[in-house]
Amino acid sequence: MSNPRDMARLRDISIDRETILRAAFGLLDETGLDGITMRALAARLSVQAPALYWHVKDKAELIAMMAQDLYLRGREECRGSADARSWLLALGQGLRRVLTGHRDAGRLLAIARPLTPADAALAERMAAPLGVFGFSVARALEAQAAVLSLTLGWALYRENAAMAEHLLRMFDLDASYEKGLPLLVDGLVA
Repeated sequence: MSNPRDMARLRDISIDRETILRAAFGLLDETGLDGITMRALAARLSVQAPALYWHVKDKAELIAMMAQDLYLRGREECRGSADARSWLLALGQGLRRVLTGHRDAGRLLAIARPLTPADAALAERMAAPLGVFGFSVARALEAQAAVLSLTLGWALYRENAAMAEHLLRMFDLDASYEKGLPLLVDGLVA
């Protein structure tokens, strides 16, 4: 198999979702959101573009996969929470940690479309962690949305260099998040 085409085919077959995500986040960190293209990702993976399209339909699906991965990693800190307050705090802090770990991650979340259509089953799965603490599905989803919105808004301000500089002349952006998240969560669980 010394033929370059055969070698390329072998590499094309060996990529999977995790490999694609690792490469996509590497590209995001190096080039920012604007540098994420299917062609650039295929080159980074050393595969032909058709092999990548076998796994990912288009850039919108890639962005959605990346967003889903960010949310899942952000929720990892919620495991073992003793009550709704600690769960919601862990959700915000976990997502904040994940967002600060990648360039333009807030912008990526802001433009991502959902991978899964919204339905009652999805709502129940998303609400389940707070359901064990007595939250209804609607209340659990609203509480999570509030925490995620605060965290995403903070990340977007932080990623926008001009806005971050402007705000930092008036107050500490990170300290305001650290103060604001518990206040928000306390209101949600009251």
